[in-house]
Amino acid sequence: MATWAAFADAEPEMAAVGTRQLEKFGLAYLGTVRADGAPRVHPVCPFLIDGRLYVATPPSSPKARDQLRDPRCVLHMLPGENDDEFRIRGRARSVTDADERAMVLERGPHFVKPDDCYFEYDIEEAATAYWVNVGQPGTYPVRHAWRKSQT
Repeated sequence: MATWAAFADAEPEMAAVGTRQLEKFGLAYLGTVRADGAPRVHPVCPFLIDGRLYVATPPSSPKARDQLRDPRCVLHMLPGENDDEFRIRGRARSVTDADERAMVLERGPHFVKPDDCYFEYDIEEAATAYWVNVGQPGTYPVRHAWRKSQT
C-alpha cells in the first residue's frame, strides 16, 4: 500500500502541494463509481494522521456505499495558490480494525463520528499542476506526475 507518507517520501514537493491545500481548505472532491458504472463526485473533508490519508463519512452516504462496493476513486483538492491543482487516484480501504477506528476517532477532526465509515487511501498515482501567467495571454500549465512503482 502506498500511504500518504510513502508518497511524500517519494515526491516531497508534490505532497507539500497536497498538504498545503488540505490545510488551507480541508475540502476536496471524491470521484467514485456508482453501481451502474457511472462516475459520481462528492465533497469530502480528507485528513492526515501519522502519514495516512483518511476520509470519514456517514454509512448512509452514497460515497460510503460506492467505496465499499468498488474501491477505485479519485480525490481532487480545491485549487491553491497560482491555481495549483492536486489529485490522487487510488483505492479506498475500509477501516474495520477496532484499534485503528478508535485511533481515527480520537485523533481525527471534530466531525469524525463513531458510526462513520472510515476509509484510508492506497495512492496509486498523483498529479500536480500550476499555472504560469495566470489571467494573461500565454497562460500555461506546468504538470508533474507520480505513479506507485509496481514492485
